[in-house]
Amino acid sequence: MFSCYAFVRIAQTSDERLKVLRTPGVLSFVGSERQGSQIPDEQIENLQAAIREKIPCAVHPFIRTGQRVRIRGGSLDGVQGILIRQGGTQSVVVSVELLQRSVSIRVEGYEIESA
Repeated sequence: MFSCYAFVRIAQTSDERLKVLRTPGVLSFVGSERQGSQIPDEQIENLQAAIREKIPCAVHPFIRTGQRVRIRGGSLDGVQGILIRQGGTQSVVVSVELLQRSVSIRVEGYEIESA
């Protein structure tokens, strides 16, 4: 799914890390001090579910919560706001600054991009 990355689950010992680093094609670990950082199980499980269920998917530029985004396509094409996550849903918060009021729009099923 992500070219040039291999995901491993190992004990955090120098012997285990060395075994992985000796694997042909492996250059280093991603994370703090090149010792590798643990990816939360939920994130790996989400990817595994998409693969297991054969859901069509494609690599998408990374968008972090709190980032300004634009909705692409559909009836909300061009709407801009701040991406938030509440529970398992994503929403875009659209604000009227002068009134100091905001609305949250669920964006499940919409494509979003950085604004």
